[in-house]
Amino acid sequence: MLTVNLLPWRIQQWQRQRQRSLMILASAPVTALLVVLSGGWQGYHAEQQQRAEQHAVSQRLSVLEQHLHARQALLQQRDLLAQAQRRQQTRQWQHLAWQQFWQQLPQLMPETLWLSRIERRQGQLLLEGVASGMAAVSDFRDQLATLPLFPIIRQGNVQRQPDGHYRFTLRAQVQEVSGE
Repeated sequence: MLTVNLLPWRIQQWQRQRQRSLMILASAPVTALLVVLSGGWQGYHAEQQQRAEQHAVSQRLSVLEQHLHARQALLQQRDLLAQAQRRQQTRQWQHLAWQQFWQQLPQLMPETLWLSRIERRQGQLLLEGVASGMAAVSDFRDQLATLPLFPIIRQGNVQRQPDGHYRFTLRAQVQEVSGE
């Protein structure tokens, strides 16, 4: 029979197995380290992407806020212009109403009534004059009441003069005319 010495083969086998075990043992922490590094890299990349998105959203929000402020400023300017236009329109209507009043005044006055004083004060028009009778004063007052410019007309003092005429005073409250 033949005797074979298996000892060198077993030593080699044992060394190979030991080498494999050491490789597995050494590769486990490296693999774990690679998994941790990969997860860290993905987390870092996700965080960078999130920061970039937040920055983009922040810039867009800033642009939108600027547009909003600009729009509010334009709306405020539009409102101011509309108010100025309404005031100007009211002044024009008021001017037109006064112009019509001055043009119509001779037709509103009875022939037996003469005005000696017309004074326009804040919110009032004072009319003083002389009439041949109370009916002329009353007619003149009624004629003035038909105008939209004078909603309230108060009769002041009426005095009979020695010559038979009546000296009168009328106070007309002036109203802003808003349009025709």
